[in-house]
Amino acid sequence: MASPNKETAPSKLTALRDAARAPRTRRIGVGVLIFLVLFGLLGFFAAPPLIRHIAEQQLSKQLDRPATIRRIALNPYTLNLEADGIHLGERGGQGDFIDIGKLVVRPSWTSLFRGAPIVNEVRVDSPRFRIVRYDAQRFNFTDLIEKFSTPSKPESKPTHFSVSNIQVNDGRIDFDDRLLDEKHVVDNWTLGIPYIATLPSKTDIFVEPKLRLRFDGSPIAIDGRAKPFAHSRESEIELKFDKLDVPQLMAYVPAKLPVKVASGLLSSNLKLNFVMSGETPALRVSGTVDLNDAKVTSAASEPLFAARGVHVAAASLEPLRNALHIDEIRVDQPVVDLARDRQGVLNVEKLAAHPAAAAKAASAPKAASGAPAASGVAVPEAAADTPPLDLTIRHVAIDGGTINLDDRVPTTPTALSLTRLAATLDGFTLQGKTPAKYTLSTSLSRGGDVKAEGAFSLAAKQADAKVAVDALALPALQPYLGEATRARVLDGTLGATVNAKADWAKTPLDAQVADSEVSLKSLKIATPNAKAPAIVLPDARAKIAKIDVAARNAQIASVDASGLALDVTRLKDGKIDLAALASPAQAAVPARTVARKAQAAAPSWHYQIDALNLKDAAANYTDLSTPRPVKLAIKPLQLSVQKISDDLSKPLPVTLQATLNRKGTLNVSGDVTAQPLKLGLKINGNRLDAAAFEPYFGSVLNATVASALLNAQGNLTFAQANDATRASYRGDAALVDVRMLDKVTSDPFAGWRSLALSNLKATYDEKGTDVDAARVTFANFYGRVLLDAQGRLNLKDLVAKESGPAQSLTRDASKGEPVPLSPQAASAAAAQQASAPAPASAPVVVKAAPPPQNPVRMHFGQLVLQNGRVTYTDNFIKPNYTANLVAIKGTVGAFGTDSTTSAPVDVNANLAGNGPISIKGTVNPLIDKPALDLTATAHDIELTNLTPYSAKYAGYPITKGKLNVDLHYQLANDQLSANNHIFIDQLTFGDRVENDTATRLPVKLAISLLKNSRGEIDVNLPVSGSLSNPEFSVGGLIWRAVLNLIAKAVTSPFTLLAHAFGSGGEELGYVEFAPGSYDLSDAQQKKLDTVVKMLNEKSSIRLDLIGRVDPDKDTPGLRDAYVERLVRQQKLKDVVGQGESIDPRTVKIEPSEYHTYLTRAYKAADFKKPRNVIGLQKTLPDADMKQALAEHAPVDEGGLRTLAQNRAQAVRQYLEGKIDASRMFIVAPKLDAKGIEDKGATTRVDFGLK
Repeated sequence: MASPNKETAPSKLTALRDAARAPRTRRIGVGVLIFLVLFGLLGFFAAPPLIRHIAEQQLSKQLDRPATIRRIALNPYTLNLEADGIHLGERGGQGDFIDIGKLVVRPSWTSLFRGAPIVNEVRVDSPRFRIVRYDAQRFNFTDLIEKFSTPSKPESKPTHFSVSNIQVNDGRIDFDDRLLDEKHVVDNWTLGIPYIATLPSKTDIFVEPKLRLRFDGSPIAIDGRAKPFAHSRESEIELKFDKLDVPQLMAYVPAKLPVKVASGLLSSNLKLNFVMSGETPALRVSGTVDLNDAKVTSAASEPLFAARGVHVAAASLEPLRNALHIDEIRVDQPVVDLARDRQGVLNVEKLAAHPAAAAKAASAPKAASGAPAASGVAVPEAAADTPPLDLTIRHVAIDGGTINLDDRVPTTPTALSLTRLAATLDGFTLQGKTPAKYTLSTSLSRGGDVKAEGAFSLAAKQADAKVAVDALALPALQPYLGEATRARVLDGTLGATVNAKADWAKTPLDAQVADSEVSLKSLKIATPNAKAPAIVLPDARAKIAKIDVAARNAQIASVDASGLALDVTRLKDGKIDLAALASPAQAAVPARTVARKAQAAAPSWHYQIDALNLKDAAANYTDLSTPRPVKLAIKPLQLSVQKISDDLSKPLPVTLQATLNRKGTLNVSGDVTAQPLKLGLKINGNRLDAAAFEPYFGSVLNATVASALLNAQGNLTFAQANDATRASYRGDAALVDVRMLDKVTSDPFAGWRSLALSNLKATYDEKGTDVDAARVTFANFYGRVLLDAQGRLNLKDLVAKESGPAQSLTRDASKGEPVPLSPQAASAAAAQQASAPAPASAPVVVKAAPPPQNPVRMHFGQLVLQNGRVTYTDNFIKPNYTANLVAIKGTVGAFGTDSTTSAPVDVNANLAGNGPISIKGTVNPLIDKPALDLTATAHDIELTNLTPYSAKYAGYPITKGKLNVDLHYQLANDQLSANNHIFIDQLTFGDRVENDTATRLPVKLAISLLKNSRGEIDVNLPVSGSLSNPEFSVGGLIWRAVLNLIAKAVTSPFTLLAHAFGSGGEELGYVEFAPGSYDLSDAQQKKLDTVVKMLNEKSSIRLDLIGRVDPDKDTPGLRDAYVERLVRQQKLKDVVGQGESIDPRTVKIEPSEYHTYLTRAYKAADFKKPRNVIGLQKTLPDADMKQALAEHAPVDEGGLRTLAQNRAQAVRQYLEGKIDASRMFIVAPKLDAKGIEDKGATTRVDFGLK
């Protein structure tokens, strides 16, 4: 079956053919053809000139500028329009404004059907724009903006259109900035926009514009995708430019900046995304920005910042959401130049305080401010609550950086530089609490490296750091020390390893440093004007256990220093040079103008240093304030101090080992408390150079201490509190190898090998000074004693006068050569000549020491003398006399300043060229007025050596004779008295020597009377003298006694005989007793010993004993003795029968118990006692009880007689056994004091010789 369509097709073709051949159809076709031909003719030939003419007129009229179009071509069939050579001149016709090589517009016939203009293509070839800026707000197109800036009324409905293929090719903009006298060129710019349409079917299609250009040779590329007429306004723009010259752009920044960009090439590859979500816009920026060869200066062209390159890679920047996510920031070789003025304000602080740029000039038309944005998008009001900043930086890197600081705050301006600065930061965020990690390293241009690493979280408000400082050069910090010290740091480096953490979420700030270390190396510090360093510290380090800022507590594990060397000088004005280091070297820096909040007084810090150790330290001390410089060298020095803290009341364990002046060693250990000052030290010093301190005390002596070494081993304590000071020393001390020289002549004066004090106990407090030594050993000593021609002893000149030249201790005014010391002493003294003071031609002025402010109390348990030597020279005698006392040895018992008993003495020596000398007895040399009671013996003394004395006083030289003496010297109140037993054998005189001092007595006759049949003289000579007498001479004193003996031998033979036995005749004529007593005192017993001696030597003499009393004195004495006997009897009742043997004579009653026993004796006495009103016995004072007992004592004449007899019997009993009893007779007593004419006591026993 055939198809219906196939059946009807021929019929339809036939119908069409018929219609086309119809006349009407032909007429319509001819008409259309004619229209098309005419339309074409008009379009091709008539329309272009007309359009060109109208366009030139309208452009010239509307733009107020001459406008020309070289050619316009129109294709009326395709509606394509081309215009060539479009030109717009400047106003007035001078110069070019705009030139367009070709303009092509291709509209679409579909515009007729869509009811909206539709353009298939718009192309602009070779456009040229010439822009001229005359001032800040006026350009060559400003009039056009002002003319066309009035907005038109908005349409009620949007205008629909569609433009495709928009192209601008080979564009160029010439910008002539006459305000800045600069010219810029934008060339090779092309613009491509595929289409832009407002038709509903086209608004949701992306528009992808492209822009390429070069700005002053720097290419810029902008690619985009946008829906400009969609509701979302979604847009995406890629912005690329390369090496854009930033300084040329900075002039067009609307706000005036306080800095100048001297150079910089800006490159970018950015992508901007914009979208509207409802009424909320969103802008997102990502991509990279690079700034190369950047240089920023201040307005005065001072350098501020420079960098080889700055690279920023933004992951996502959403400024409208306050969210900035940066992938990387990299800065290569940055250079930051900082400057601080005298007020301490940094240049960057000043820039931060710079006011914002002024607003637009008022000359700008107000209408311009109301013009809508080019995009026509209304920006919504800012949200009331701005979200917190969401800043994230994945990685930051700084490499090869430099920071320069020009600091004018110090008086001496300084420049510091940090070089090779490298830093990294990873994972930084403001929102999350994950800590960001960082590293930092840099070097100081003057030496030193700093490295740091750690992590921190701003959200968590926590941070930690590990900082390492290596070999930081300290001289670079010298200008900053001026406000605190005058020290000059010549050399030295600082090192540190610090581990710190902080938590500022806590209040107060919780910041801690732990397990850290700080070190110093090669430190050298000098005083202000010195070239050599005063402090040298090769190596020191401090180990920090923990520093807690919140708790304000620092715990230092140890501070160790090795090789510390100090050079300390005391200047002539008494100031210590190192003390100047503590004072600021510069005037106070003017206060900074930058305001700072006043801080409330913070609590004090607490600290503890577990150990402070000095190893192999050294200290040199020079004192220039003394007449001669004092120089001390302490090397090596080892010091350890434990448990140092801010609690100054806690004791500090201290140990010290040191060597003084290369010979003496000192070891100290113990505790030291700072406040109040207290010391408790164990000291062991060996051969410490005490002579080095001689200039401190040498000015008060006429002798120079050339050598002296100190040994000490004991415990030293010192305490100071409430303005009271107490010090003590317990142990041993010795001054050894002492050499003293005459300050004027440098001759040897005195010295010793050792002066040792054993078991020394010395204390000092506000009450005075106490010195107690169990034993003093004086070994290998020597000395020179000189009696000058004026009769003055050199020992009196040992202490210098307050003013005047020094006095010689070895020579008198005659300036003669001194008598040499014994060979050993002379050789020892000669060894010290190298250190002798100035010669005699340069007299030394000395000053006497001031009197002591506090009393000094001394006590010595024993003095031991070993191997001593003394040279005695008497220049008072002519010819001079010299004697050498050698091999001095012996002991002296306990004595002191408060001694009430004298010390026993046992000293032996040899008189050179003669026999031995022995001194025994007692002495008390340290009381206010020294006392002694000594017996000296000398044997086999050649009298010929004493010829100078015999010739001067007797008038005869001694040609033969030997002397043996037994001397008994007593010194009291500066008065010397002596009983001298002299035995002279074969004394022979020579011919008489006439002189004014010799006696005229018959000396030879007197000697003949004194000699016995064997040519011996055996006599006792009493002598006396005053130590204050400037003419005091022991030898002269003895010879004057001899002359007196001679005179008495001639004038009073009996008195001479009595004196020969040790006392005057009347003194031996009786012994004295205390009133009411018949007990012999020690003195009286000694007197009886003399009587015994005399009687034994003179066997024919008999002795009568006559007991005597004086009723006026003995009666009260007997009564007092009666009372004391009653009191003692009461004491005996308590002590007898207690299991121990008691000698009643040894029973003593202490003052505290006297009242008790007196009361018992009073109550036991049988006599009537006073009573009170109730009949009880009254209680009386001690004095009244004693008086009552004494009044009832049984004393009468019989008692007095008995007392006299007892006294005679006591003498007889003492003498029994010492002399024959048949030579003693007791005579009837005398019961009164009649007939006694001497000044002796009347209570006595008189002697009679028969």
